[in-house]
Amino acid sequence: MKSVFISALLLLGGPADLRAACATLIKGPIAIDVLQCNTVNPEQAFPVSESKYSFIRDLPPANRAAFLDAHRGLLIRAKVARSFAVRSGLSDEPGALGGEKILAYIPPQLVSCPEVQFKRMQAIVDEVCCEGGGTVPCLLGTSYVLKKPRLLSGKGASMLHGARHTPEQLAVYRQAATLMNQGDHKAAISLLEKLRNQQTLDIQGNYLLGLAYRDSDRCPAAVPFLEAVYNRFEKSDFWSDEEIYVRRGTLLLARCYAMLNRSGEAVMILQAFLVEPEKYQKEISESLSHADFGSIRTDKNFIDYRKAATRALSK
Repeated sequence: MKSVFISALLLLGGPADLRAACATLIKGPIAIDVLQCNTVNPEQAFPVSESKYSFIRDLPPANRAAFLDAHRGLLIRAKVARSFAVRSGLSDEPGALGGEKILAYIPPQLVSCPEVQFKRMQAIVDEVCCEGGGTVPCLLGTSYVLKKPRLLSGKGASMLHGARHTPEQLAVYRQAATLMNQGDHKAAISLLEKLRNQQTLDIQGNYLLGLAYRDSDRCPAAVPFLEAVYNRFEKSDFWSDEEIYVRRGTLLLARCYAMLNRSGEAVMILQAFLVEPEKYQKEISESLSHADFGSIRTDKNFIDYRKAATRALSK
């Protein structure tokens, strides 16, 4: 099974392909959920009978051994649960690869597959293979190397959704969501306000409370909670399983700003979605049709945004 896994990965392309696709470099701390892990057997991964690996056979014995030993690490598939990494050349803001699934290489002897399989861990991601970079891990179909890997502990350690919530938070969120689905927003607000008074609202809680106030036609009350969510959006300060609340809360804040005739602030938020229109296609599309933006549709700021958004969606 491992040799099949490695062979399949090699079909992704060699160093030339990686260099061609690599206009920027990503470096920095990330937290990942390991979905699959395999130990690389370089003798099987690089059959010297194939012409593209014949250079290995032609190396002096000591150099050949060193080359193969450098590849006796781990090849993992993982989802980036949180990122403080930066993509150079585009933005100094952290969050590169956040929420994405990646293929990455862990150098030999740092950790083993049984230690990391289906676990959450942190590491420093370093993108190599660009501009004539080294051969590790370029021949394995990835340009990502994970350095200083270690398992996470505490609330961030579990891959399970909601693991960072206390049992009380989870119970309140579930009950509040049920009440809101039933149209009883007053009762939902009462439940969530108790957590707010205890200062235990997190991203999901702030979003739910903001939503409950908005659905009760109380945008002024919703804004502080939605602004707390938007602050996380601006800083890319959230785990991947919190992203849905960050995205929905950010759009909801723009809706409330529009309802309060704060057009400039609403459009400023919406323009942030245009930085990555493919990723935020759902939010952009909703901004063009949602009734909450009706009161600012004739505002020049929104008209200019609508034109830019329409162009972005048509590409």
